[in-house]
Order: sequence, then C-alpha cells, then structure tokens
Amino acid sequence: MESAENSIFKKKLSSELSTALEAAGIIEPTQLQQNTISRVKSGANCICIGPAGCGKSTSILIGVIQSLKSALNDVPRAIIVVSDREKAIELKERFNALVRQSELRVFCAIDGEKHEQQKDKIYAGSDVVIGTARRFNELYSNNGLNLAALKMFVVDDGELVIKNEVHSQIERLAGGVGKAQWLVYGHTYTEKMQRFAENHMGLYEVIEVEE
Repeated sequence: MESAENSIFKKKLSSELSTALEAAGIIEPTQLQQNTISRVKSGANCICIGPAGCGKSTSILIGVIQSLKSALNDVPRAIIVVSDREKAIELKERFNALVRQSELRVFCAIDGEKHEQQKDKIYAGSDVVIGTARRFNELYSNNGLNLAALKMFVVDDGELVIKNEVHSQIERLAGGVGKAQWLVYGHTYTEKMQRFAENHMGLYEVIEVEE
C-alpha cells in the first residue's frame, strides 16, 4: 500500500490537484488510474476499460483537470459525453469538489433546461461541458456549442453512449471536432467502440484492467 507521500498522485499530478484529491478522501490510485494517468497526461488517445468500481469516473476528473489546469477564454476546451442526465449531474458535482482552486468552469448540457439558457451559460464562459449526445447535438445544430478550441473529447460509459440509438448523434458531434485528445471509458470493449475509435481517434491505445 502506498503512503500519501509516495502516491502516484503526488508524483504525477499538480500539487493543487493531488491536494484536492486527498481532501476528497482519494488517496491511493486504483489499478486503472495507475495505468492511465501517465498516458492521458501525455496526450495519448485511449480507450480505458474496467469493471464498476475501478475508478473510471475519477480517472476522467483527473485527466481533464490536469490537462486544462485553470479557466481560460470563453469556449469549451473539454466535452464529456455521458449516458444520461443523472450521470451528468453526478459527474459535475464531483468536478466541483475538485476544481475550486483551479476555478475551472463546469456546466451540464442536459434535458430539463431550455436550450437558450444552456447556450447562454456555455457562451458566457465554460471550460468543461458534460452532457448527453442528444443534447450536445441539439446545441451544436443551433450554434450553441463551439468546438473550435476543443482540447479533449471524452466519452464515459462508452458501451451505452456508442450504440444504435445514439450512434449517429455522437458520430455527427465527433465529426465537428478538429485536433483533440480522445478518451473513451467503458465496462466492456465493444465492436461499436472499436469502429468509433477507428473512424475518429487516429492512433489509440486500449488500456484494460480486470479489477
């Protein structure tokens, strides 16, 4: 067992982020986090696969916060596509617990709020936007989502997001992205995830853990 002083978080992450993780009770990295932190930090495109409880959501938080560091400009630099409204809200709350020092601006793009309200919030200044493929596409189609400065395109629960009923939505959204880092997280590595990676991610790695 690693001590807090010798944790990979202390070695690989900014002092602000490692301190925020420690304050949130996240001291020791999971195997997935140990295997992905350096690769994500280097800018590699990755598909990260592991079972429930292996720390995928925390890995997303770490990767995005470490990469973006602090608030900058007005347009999103990272979007995170999730499976449903509840997951978006949960992930935003977890972000907010870790980004106080960096002041990164995190918003949700989900059902339950009018498009114009969400569009105004995003354009008023945002760094990270979390939402469903459907809502992202609605905003993108109505000039409510600027992808020009996007640095990271992240998909959580990839086997749920990249499937038949939303496949065309996420394909269209991904097609509007220029040069960015691509990260896909999921429980299982499906054929649709592989096809998505081959179509959009260029060179990529598959990182998989069993526990």
